[in-house]
Amino acid sequence: PGMPGMPQMTGGMPGCPSCPSCPGMGCMNGAPPNGPTGPGPGPNGPGGGMGMMPGMPSMPGMPGMMPCMGGMGGNMPGNTMPGMGGMPGMMGGMNPMMNPMMFMMMQQMQQQMQKQGAAAGAAAGAGSSKAESRPDPGRPTFEPDDDDAIDPDVQELCDYFNIEDRWIKRLNETMKKRQDTKAEDLEKLYETLERARSPTGLLTVKIGEMESGRFIGKVKPDKEVERLARKFRLDDPVASRFTELIHRRKKDGEIDRMHKDLNTIEQHLRHCKRANALATLLVGKLLEGEVDELPDLTEAEQVMEKYRLDEDAKSKLREIIEKRAEDKDSILVRVRKHLDNCTNPSSMLCKIARPLIDNENLPDPPERPQGKGEKGAGKGKDRDRGDNRQDR
Repeated sequence: PGMPGMPQMTGGMPGCPSCPSCPGMGCMNGAPPNGPTGPGPGPNGPGGGMGMMPGMPSMPGMPGMMPCMGGMGGNMPGNTMPGMGGMPGMMGGMNPMMNPMMFMMMQQMQQQMQKQGAAAGAAAGAGSSKAESRPDPGRPTFEPDDDDAIDPDVQELCDYFNIEDRWIKRLNETMKKRQDTKAEDLEKLYETLERARSPTGLLTVKIGEMESGRFIGKVKPDKEVERLARKFRLDDPVASRFTELIHRRKKDGEIDRMHKDLNTIEQHLRHCKRANALATLLVGKLLEGEVDELPDLTEAEQVMEKYRLDEDAKSKLREIIEKRAEDKDSILVRVRKHLDNCTNPSSMLCKIARPLIDNENLPDPPERPQGKGEKGAGKGKDRDRGDNRQDR
């Protein structure tokens, strides 16, 4: 029976025999009307239709479907899929309009096989990359006890910076005694020599620091250093110098001195225009032993606040105290004397900064002129003297 309200279709499609279970529809070419369960007429049979996969049971007819789809027999020709023994591939020249369900099934099987092949290829690639990353067992390893051998890592660093042969040997001998910190030492040398105008000259200095036990390799930044770096926007190389200073103080057991150095450096950075350059300069002085400590700016900051100095004047006063740290107390006395006798303290400080920094002779400021009240009082006294003369 057909759909309600629709006239029943009689007969099948022109040129196709009718299927008993589907009135009005014809059977597919090559499949008998009764849907046999045995091997059907495949391409080698008389029907010339599609065949089944070998070893696969015949598909029973589905309700409402054409019985001719169940039990199509015969072998399916075509090339076998790679990696699957005996499983045939897609039929050559298969027409999807002939059997849509079989066409969809074959497409899904092909997609699944492609995914499995891609996964296998990725696993093989990962295995090969791991094999490549593993050290070559045939490569000779460096033995620190060998007197004549040059450490390959040391050689690589020296080749990168074009170091002379005699210093390569000197560095190699030094690094043999520092095998525990070899990686950190070399990383620090790369970072330091990269910014040097003469890498060979600076390397000689660093070798001397290693031999004297004052060289600090690349280490993780301290929390206090990270705070200063964020506050003053310091570059990584500058922060690394800070870290080197802190670890040297800790190594020497000078914790109080370490905190004092950090506090004093922070004072100076608050009153400068180029924090990176000044931090590099001040930390370098402490690391190289040019100064034992930096001058404290507590009294100078009191002067800045009292006279309300602008940024340029604050920077100049900081520089004055840094350059004249040995006699900073007497310098501050002279600065106060000049600022007390002027109307623009910031301008006056910038004016006297260079003579004070260069330790030139700076005369005392002239006495400040008297106030208006005093001038008026003086004029009144002169009039009184004139009146007395007239009376005489």
